[in-house]
Amino acid sequence: MNYGSWFGTNDIPNNRSSHVSAVPKGGGIGILMALIVVSNILSIPSGLWVSAAIISIISLWGGDKHLLSPKIRLIIHFLCSSVFLIYVFSQQDINLHYTVILMFLSVFIVGTANFYNFMDGIDGIAGITAVVAFSLIALYSTVAGIGQEYRLLSLSIAFSCVGFLFFNIPKARVFLGDIGSILLGFVFSCIVIAVSQSIADFLIMVGFLSTFYFDELFTMAVRIKHGDKLMVAHRKHIYQLLVNECSFCHWKISCLYGIVQLVLGLLIIYLGLKSVALLLAFYTGIGLIFFVFSMQVHRRVGIGESKVK
Repeated sequence: MNYGSWFGTNDIPNNRSSHVSAVPKGGGIGILMALIVVSNILSIPSGLWVSAAIISIISLWGGDKHLLSPKIRLIIHFLCSSVFLIYVFSQQDINLHYTVILMFLSVFIVGTANFYNFMDGIDGIAGITAVVAFSLIALYSTVAGIGQEYRLLSLSIAFSCVGFLFFNIPKARVFLGDIGSILLGFVFSCIVIAVSQSIADFLIMVGFLSTFYFDELFTMAVRIKHGDKLMVAHRKHIYQLLVNECSFCHWKISCLYGIVQLVLGLLIIYLGLKSVALLLAFYTGIGLIFFVFSMQVHRRVGIGESKVK
């Protein structure tokens, strides 16, 4: 039985899709349940899991069922990020300095949540990347001796994503949906903020999602260059072009992103613990490599324009 039809959350393929048949969305509900249960067992501050639960439920209702406009959902995302940040910084004197920090972190949280959603476009990529990213957070928190309560939470999210992948790869029987992809991006950014005790910690852990950040940022740059409206759905991300236009299998590209992210993450931990300057130089280098690769892929498929099959 296709429960997506019953609940009205089937993902019907169109000319922007990377799948060819209707697939039910909402598989991220299992990851949300794991987050809530483990957070309560570990006594994780409610400011994180409550705001995550709210943004997930709104994403299911307003995104997967398409009942809310993107602008309204974006406002809700900022409200949820504010709930979390107010909790984290509730003991601080909120002066101009902290106001600027809060504004930056709010944009970081909302941007990461939406970037993750945008990058969830082929079978396995969101789940595999989540397993890698949250495992790297657990590893770094252990090595650096910080945020130990979030280590187990990160591992539990990674394991819940492993469970989801059995239904999502090599050929998806269910999609994460907005409830799952936005949740993963939101929780990732919140844990990074909660665990960080210095700018170095933050810069290191942000890199655990670097493949997604680079793909999304360079894709946005290409779309702006060609006059595209950023709020309109598309399939011009590098991973989408590799699958749809270059005919690579979904699971191969998803695994490639996961492997690259794992290697980069381990190097980021090693270099970041040595020197922040060294880490920033490394980010610059991989950014340039990703830029060159991005341009090559876009040229191959035709001046930044993805052909529609």
